[in-house]
Amino acid sequence: MTLPTLYIRPLMEESEAAAWATSEELCQAATFPLEQRRREFLTWRAVVREVLGREVRIAYNELGAPFLPDQEAYISVSHSGDRVAVTIAERPTAVDLERTDRRFQRILHKYLTPEEQALSDDPHFPAVAWCAKEAVYKWAGIRALGFEEVQICSFAEDRLMVKIRGGEPIELAVRKVDETYMAVYL
Repeated sequence: MTLPTLYIRPLMEESEAAAWATSEELCQAATFPLEQRRREFLTWRAVVREVLGREVRIAYNELGAPFLPDQEAYISVSHSGDRVAVTIAERPTAVDLERTDRRFQRILHKYLTPEEQALSDDPHFPAVAWCAKEAVYKWAGIRALGFEEVQICSFAEDRLMVKIRGGEPIELAVRKVDETYMAVYL
């Protein structure tokens, strides 16, 4: 399977990102009370259009996931802190981006079984596991899919395998962005 192209960028200033947005998107962004949320919304659109062209139309499916109705490409988006992550691929794709300093240990028992926790003692594994399950949730498009239904089977430094409801293994790529961010995508 060919991996999607992953783009991770710092949030753009609103005025810079706005140059890539449609008038409808600018109106929608203006309804967000927080500047951070406006910058996230506008930045990932700028990344998509920088890669695929200014005229790319972006829409949302029934689950609220972005898609490109006029393109033979798939996208996925995530944002965390001052970064956005976008994957662009020829087949369905998904990405999740998280800060590694988020306190995952507090909720580890909610999203990892004891068997999954035993897969790695890497201090970033809780962030990787969270990102993996979030990315698989987006990719599967199953509204009621729970963390317990996505099983992490194996983990290596830059790859992990998961199964959805005991099905066929799915490979995800792991990218440590820097000491602060981790992205997982498929």
